[in-house]
Amino acid sequence: MSRDEIREIADIVGDDKAYSHFVKRINKEFDLSDEERNSKVYVIFQENKKGERIGFVVIGHSPAKMKVWGQTFKEEGWVKNDFQMDPDPFELMYMYVKPELRGEGYSNKLFEKVLAFTKDKGIREIYAYVSDRSPAALNFYKKKKANIIQDFSDEDLSTAFLSWQL
Repeated sequence: MSRDEIREIADIVGDDKAYSHFVKRINKEFDLSDEERNSKVYVIFQENKKGERIGFVVIGHSPAKMKVWGQTFKEEGWVKNDFQMDPDPFELMYMYVKPELRGEGYSNKLFEKVLAFTKDKGIREIYAYVSDRSPAALNFYKKKKANIIQDFSDEDLSTAFLSWQL
């Protein structure tokens, strides 16, 4: 991931108040990360019919985080004791499509790009942590056949750890 890609992400999010915190967070993560980590994080963009970028996914390798997640899954009893996380999984970190274009199939196209990109890189597993006030993201991932490792959702928040085996 590059600084230019972060600028592009900020342009896509624009003045969407619900996600303005996201742009600040991804900028901070980029600044705090070293060049090696940033080289293992990828941005995949989605264009509309006019070729304008209207959505994105941030995906990549985060070995330290995946190690912690794997240990947590076992310690909390969310997975069987013989659970083995693939040694080199991707984390689906962020996915966003402009609100006015949701429901038009762009999210599906973007997710298909993620699967193709991941397979092309030889990666066999994707993990994600989803947390949002709206259940839309979690419901979308469920439709995309996510394995629900643990669902913490309540009436105020849709929150879960997910995975996909490719």
